[in-house]
Amino acid sequence: MELHSVAKKLMLAVAGLFFLFLIVRFIDTSPHHHHTEGIEIQGNDDHIHVIYSSVYDLEPKSIQSITAYFPAQNRRLFFEEDRIEISSLQSSCRDIREWVTHSPEVIRQITLTNREATELRNLYSNINPDFRIDQVPANEDYGLPEPEGCIYIYTENDQIFLQFGTETAQGFSRYMRINRTEPVYIVSRYFFTTFIDFFDDF
Repeated sequence: MELHSVAKKLMLAVAGLFFLFLIVRFIDTSPHHHHTEGIEIQGNDDHIHVIYSSVYDLEPKSIQSITAYFPAQNRRLFFEEDRIEISSLQSSCRDIREWVTHSPEVIRQITLTNREATELRNLYSNINPDFRIDQVPANEDYGLPEPEGCIYIYTENDQIFLQFGTETAQGFSRYMRINRTEPVYIVSRYFFTTFIDFFDDF
């Protein structure tokens, strides 16, 4: 009698395992890839990962110059070839003004190594955002009407104007827009602080 009971339990266990095998066999667990404009969604049904396309994409060697301006510090930085020129200038980042077209007196010049110049061009050749805000809420501006910093990238065929707003709540990223238009992107703060580091101790 005891042996018969054990046999029944074994049969039920085997049936349960077989049923589980059928469930796993016929459920699609392969990764899903969905594409929409500027977004790639990857993952399975229980885990979704969103990858945003680059805001822009340049050949690093095509970048002829980069101009950065930070209103709070009244500092303009101009990068060309292997040098950075730091100037004092009072302006704003609302649009491309004299901080791009005007050449104020240089108060400091930094010569970069070939590696440093290459890394700087590589960094600003494209920006992959962490998040994209397609429709900005009416009660939010993310600090972009009065940007805390802006960067102008010049190539023979492209001119790109980046405006950086406030930091995100976590402090690891900043709000950014390109050429004064939406969408608004959340990007690594490193794109904002890289140029500041050149005059932070000055």
